[in-house]
Amino acid sequence: MRFVLALAGIAFSYISSTSAHPHKETSMPEAMLHKRSHATSRGLSHCADSISKRAGGLAEERRRSLQQRKIEDTKLAARNWNSRGLEERAKYAEIQNDTCLLSPDTIFGPYFVDGELYRRDVREGNEGIDMYLDIGLINADTCEPISGAYIDFWHCNASGVYSGYTGINPDTVEAYEGVTLRSDGTTDDETFLRGFTATDENGIAEFLSIFPDYYASRTTHIHIAVHINGSVSEDGTNTLATSSIQHVGQLFFNESLINEVYAMDPYTAHLSTLDRVTNDNDSIYSVANADGYSAVISAQLLGSTLADGIVGYITVGVNVSETFDTSNSNPIGVIPTVSLSAGAEASASALDAAESLTV
Repeated sequence: MRFVLALAGIAFSYISSTSAHPHKETSMPEAMLHKRSHATSRGLSHCADSISKRAGGLAEERRRSLQQRKIEDTKLAARNWNSRGLEERAKYAEIQNDTCLLSPDTIFGPYFVDGELYRRDVREGNEGIDMYLDIGLINADTCEPISGAYIDFWHCNASGVYSGYTGINPDTVEAYEGVTLRSDGTTDDETFLRGFTATDENGIAEFLSIFPDYYASRTTHIHIAVHINGSVSEDGTNTLATSSIQHVGQLFFNESLINEVYAMDPYTAHLSTLDRVTNDNDSIYSVANADGYSAVISAQLLGSTLADGIVGYITVGVNVSETFDTSNSNPIGVIPTVSLSAGAEASASALDAAESLTV
């Protein structure tokens, strides 16, 4: 089953002019972002106790889920979990408590497309380290989890390439130079490492992807957009008929984890062609992690080594009364909308079912 995000009339902005190349993610001035996030931060201090209690209440449930996931994963033997001590088994509970820090809105980025597959497993056979990511949403006003919201999720592959833009060289900031673009600004109909799904009754949405790589001028990151008050159309088109965007953000990883991952295949090959921008030198990272926020995903190994995969968690605070509202443009002035085949929809549903990732 697939839903398409129908975002007509909702304003986005992720580049300052149509002449700028897509790696220049400079839409909202940093001073404005800091002012906005600082104002929100002051109003979110009352959520601290609520977040901690919620995390503690979910800890055992999520730990059991992790244990079952380890056992069912065909790449892992049950002994990988059973041989671990009680302290190690409790680590996932600690992650729940330690990572519930709120992320401010950042900017949209240049590689968004409208019309994603409604799914949780977004890998499509891409090589890389498997990554389960739980994204929790809370209402910044009430501190309660937000159920039934839609989270849009996208990032590059292990070579720094985004689906829909595979014709763009990730190793140069002059990304559009010599590239033939279609009328909507994309180069292809690929859909890998993109998707969206709904949050459950606990306000959590889970994606199965691979650890992302990087491209010129940016550190390692994942894009998300949060859609509130969406409704599915009843005209047979399976579209998300109405929605608004309350949060647009980018999620990051600790440098130590990034370095460990990029020392492994297939990531290590890209390091030989492009030096990586670190978190400290990434302007968007500094904004997303300012004023007491943390946009860094907490992660642990799914098994005994990185090759077994990663599981991560982050909580995002959302101001449900606010709509992300700037100018509606990408580098060529439109938001690309992809057309998805019935085969792609069926394949996405089958993969989710195989991984027990019901949507």
